[in-house]
Amino acid sequence: MRSLVVFGVGYVLGAKAGRERYVQMVEAVKTASQRFDEARRQREKPSRAGSDGLDSYLDETSRN
Repeated sequence: MRSLVVFGVGYVLGAKAGRERYVQMVEAVKTASQRFDEARRQREKPSRAGSDGLDSYLDETSRN
C-alpha cells in the first residue's frame, strides 16, 4: 500500500514538474534513503570497547 501511495505522489509530481525534475527528485530520494540506511547501520553497530571494555575499566579502577 505504501509503495502505491509513493508511486502515485511521484507520478503526480513528475507530471507537473516535467521529466527532468522528476528524475532529480527520484535521485534525491534515493540519496536520502541511502544516507538514512547508513546512519541506522552506524547506530546499530556495537561500540569498539563494548560493555565488556567499560566493565573491565570500572573493575580495574575500583581495585586501585
